[in-house]
Amino acid sequence: MQSFRVVSCRLFLMSCVFACYEHQARAAEIPLDIITENEDGYSFGRLGIKVGVNNAQPEEYLFDTGSDSFNIAVGMSSSQNGPAWFPTQAGTAISSPYGYMYGDGTYGYLQSDTTVSNVQFYNSATGKSVATYDTSAGLGVALIQASIATPDRLSGDPGQQIPDNTPGLLPGQTYYQDLGWQQALDQGKAPDEGHFYGIVGAGDFVFPGDNGGVPGQLTKTGYIVESNGTPTAPGDCGQACLIMDLTPALRAQFFTQIPWRGVIGSFPLSGANAGHQFDVLFNYTLNHSLSTGPMPTLLDSGTPSIILGSPSLQQQATAAGLTGSDGYDSDVNPGQTLTVTGQVAGAQPVSITTGDGSGGDQSNQLTVGSNPYTYDNYALYGLSFFQHNAVMYDLERAVTGYTPFYVTASNFTNGLTITQDMGPVGLAGVVSGTNGLTLETGSVAYLTGTNTYTGATTISQKSWMGVGGPGSIAQSSVVRVDGTLDITRSDGGQSIRSLAGSGQVVLGDNTLVLSQASGTFSGSLGNYYATGTTLPDAVPALLSVPFSLSAPLPSEVDTRTHGGLIVASGQETLTGTSAYTGKTGIAQAGELILTGRLEKTQVENAGHFENDGVTTGVVNSTGFVTGTGAFAGGLSVENGYVSPGRADSVTPDTMTVDRTLTLGQASTYLVRVGDTAASTITLNGQAVLQGGTVMAMASASTPAPSLGQHYTILTATDGVQGQFGKVVSNLSGDAALYPFLTTGVSYQPDLVALEIARSNTAFADAAQTRNEQSVATALDGLAPTSDVSRPVTSLDFSRARGAFNALSGEIHASARTALIQDAYEIRDVAIDRMRAADCLPGAQSGTAKTAVHGRVQEGSQCHADAGQTLWMQAYGSWSRNGHTDNAAGMSNSTGGFVMGADTSAIQGWHVGGLVGYGHSSFSTSGRAASGRSDNVTLGGYASTHWKRLGLRMGATYTWNMLSTRRTVAFPGFYDRQNSDYNGGTAQAFGDLGYRFDLGRVTAEPFGDVAYINQQTKSYREHGGAASLYGHGQDTGVTYATFGTRLASRMQVGKAVLIPGMTVGYRHAFGVLTPTTREALISGSSDFEVGGVPLVQDAALVKVGVQAEVTHRLRVGISYTGQYGVHYSESGLKGSVSWIF
Repeated sequence: MQSFRVVSCRLFLMSCVFACYEHQARAAEIPLDIITENEDGYSFGRLGIKVGVNNAQPEEYLFDTGSDSFNIAVGMSSSQNGPAWFPTQAGTAISSPYGYMYGDGTYGYLQSDTTVSNVQFYNSATGKSVATYDTSAGLGVALIQASIATPDRLSGDPGQQIPDNTPGLLPGQTYYQDLGWQQALDQGKAPDEGHFYGIVGAGDFVFPGDNGGVPGQLTKTGYIVESNGTPTAPGDCGQACLIMDLTPALRAQFFTQIPWRGVIGSFPLSGANAGHQFDVLFNYTLNHSLSTGPMPTLLDSGTPSIILGSPSLQQQATAAGLTGSDGYDSDVNPGQTLTVTGQVAGAQPVSITTGDGSGGDQSNQLTVGSNPYTYDNYALYGLSFFQHNAVMYDLERAVTGYTPFYVTASNFTNGLTITQDMGPVGLAGVVSGTNGLTLETGSVAYLTGTNTYTGATTISQKSWMGVGGPGSIAQSSVVRVDGTLDITRSDGGQSIRSLAGSGQVVLGDNTLVLSQASGTFSGSLGNYYATGTTLPDAVPALLSVPFSLSAPLPSEVDTRTHGGLIVASGQETLTGTSAYTGKTGIAQAGELILTGRLEKTQVENAGHFENDGVTTGVVNSTGFVTGTGAFAGGLSVENGYVSPGRADSVTPDTMTVDRTLTLGQASTYLVRVGDTAASTITLNGQAVLQGGTVMAMASASTPAPSLGQHYTILTATDGVQGQFGKVVSNLSGDAALYPFLTTGVSYQPDLVALEIARSNTAFADAAQTRNEQSVATALDGLAPTSDVSRPVTSLDFSRARGAFNALSGEIHASARTALIQDAYEIRDVAIDRMRAADCLPGAQSGTAKTAVHGRVQEGSQCHADAGQTLWMQAYGSWSRNGHTDNAAGMSNSTGGFVMGADTSAIQGWHVGGLVGYGHSSFSTSGRAASGRSDNVTLGGYASTHWKRLGLRMGATYTWNMLSTRRTVAFPGFYDRQNSDYNGGTAQAFGDLGYRFDLGRVTAEPFGDVAYINQQTKSYREHGGAASLYGHGQDTGVTYATFGTRLASRMQVGKAVLIPGMTVGYRHAFGVLTPTTREALISGSSDFEVGGVPLVQDAALVKVGVQAEVTHRLRVGISYTGQYGVHYSESGLKGSVSWIF
């Protein structure tokens, strides 16, 4: 076994040159080989390392942290070139042989010192070089010429005797060469234990005159030794590793760092600090009760077992029956618990169960008491420590650290998945790429590298992830914690984009920053582990020191402020219970929605904080505070907004505040107003009002508030101190939601109320048309609380205009337009009859039958004769008046019949009379109003002609029996009205035409004039509060029409076809917009409303054809169209005539 060696004087022929040498640009990972040896029924472990020097063949060497020399077996070969793994280097000095003894000095090596110019380290599994160091300044090595021992310690046949005067040998002892060792070397076999070609010393110490361990000569910062990895451990090393050169990320992996007992020198070549061989102090406890006190300890990877040179512990263990003998040393019985803890505040304990060396495995065999391998009160902890921990030798800082995590400095470029069978993993490299980092159930990882991966971080249930030192996962798209995230050891806190999951986040004194929040977290955030937390078995109990999971909390915990949470931007939702004592900060671009509980923390809000849960600490805000939850620690709004209710809802709601509510002078209490409720703050304490603003806000998507409404917006059990400075709202003002309402506040000792009153905005301010203005002015004259005006006060300008039009009764005025237009049908029938009596081609002679006495047309001749004629004609038309800025459009249809009798009179005059019946239906689009009229007409007419000049004239009077129906509906009001009343339409007309015969075509240019007077009597609607009383009204209009009538005759078989066409232009004079003068029966002043106007200019087209089937039978059909701006009318007439 290689333990500490006996200090002896020796010739040291190495030049101690502190020269520059090439070292790795980053931490280099060198695989170590785990080798199990079996000897005489014993089993024990070794660490090997594959090394080549001077670019020669690499071989396996024992890796020994208990040694300070690189010993290379070369033997006493007669070859001048030396072995393949160490060929002779011309010009390199080699010292005289000396003894390098181990243990009690009875065995060791005969060796000489020299130097090598470079060192290569290899991966034994792949055979590839993993690291090369240029040591041209001279790396000291020792060339082993023979394995030597005293006769009683030789393991084989003795060879030649070693001269007694050889330096380094114990005086009075005789030493012989071990022939078995040399024979193995001669046969090409590893001479040491069948595996090794020497020893790579890796101790962090240097004895006077020694070369010094290899790692210490190659690095100024330090190195890490570990063999605690699992077969699936991530990284480039495998289960065991030597990591050269320390980085901040590597140092941060070590939770326990024990200062050396002192720096006593420096390493050759590198100049790095070197310490004592037993340079750290550990406390040892057996079965949780028997202890040693601090013992200088050597962590020796070259020793298979554990040796504690403590006679005191031996005595205690023997007395307790824990040892098998009471000699100068004793092996502790297997199955006992040994706990070792570094002598430094907050050190992690490491516990093992003692093994049975006699049963085969020596790795955990514990020997206590005086022995030849250690001094009393010194400890030698062998390979077992490295099998359970990674060990850091920090030469730069003169400390030794240890951690149960398997540490890797490897980089991972495409994300990484950590599994439970990897064991606890310490990631000091960089995880990069677009994929994420996933910890599967039961896995454990500790990150100290500045990671750049952009995928998600997933911490599964029952898994644990720590981020410490300079470690960062800031670029990860989201961190989903369903297990545990621990940032207690981070340097200056952690920034992540977003947090999600249902696990726990342990902060310690660090603050977690959410830079681009978008998640929902239902777990907990705390400075300590939550009571009852179950962690993976691989996570030691004191992992979060000083935030201990199991130790009692210090007495000052309740008064100290630890880490907190900051939402820098984005929206984060917390639905669980969190109990950290640091502040919760919400930046201007941040939003925090709480549906769970925030215990102890003080919230500082500059963004948006929606509390739908419970806060127990005070909340200070300069941003926006909303929610329906409880502020159990009080609420202070200095210059921001507070509004009860959810931010995504316009519905008024309530929030609860305990202790004190302070609303500063620059604060705004935003009150959401509905029809029956408004926002309310219920305060179990005192309200302190410092002159802030009440902003009453109503929403178009919720029912409107009502005039005279009284809302309680704040109650305080301990009273209200102070008042608000002003009240503003979106109700009043021309562009407001409810411009006819305004708000104010009233105070009582323990409450504040919001009052809804009539604003100074007149209804007429909303009007845009004449009708709207008339109705609005009438409403302004009513009491604001009247049944009609009260609901209008709850409307905005746009809806108010709709209400004005609905109330206007416009249908009554537009009905008069329809009746004036319908008068054309009677006039046209009379003129058509008079033209037919004069035998003018193209005239319709009747739709039923015509008896002609005294004037018979035969063939193409018209024969006049004295007598009477009876006739009848039916008509029908459909018209549309387009809307104007003032009135809605109207659709109208009319139909009926006219019959009459006429006769020839003196001096060529033809006179007659007519009677008719018609029915008109009309409706106005957008006004929910319609009507009808039954029309009875009486009239007379006369015509004559002087050769080609014809004169036709007449007069009629129509009794109109009107009926209207309309619905008045707008937000907050609904009513239906109907009315029945009478009117009359009188007209007089004349037509003058001159006929031209143009071959087979007859043309008659004409002009006619008609005067129509339409009069309606007063009416009273039946319905509710919106019913109207209308005054009698009459309107006179004059029409002048100019155009040409064309007709022709053609023979088709035995029948004669007579096509005809009329085109003309019509212009109207007088009052073209009928009006009505009305008043609300509820008591308004009179107002005038205009209907849809008559068209002023229109084109007239009439096209028809008659067929003389026989001399007595005629049939005909015609179409009449009238077209003007926003006006069109189409009519059809059909005729059948029989001449007796």
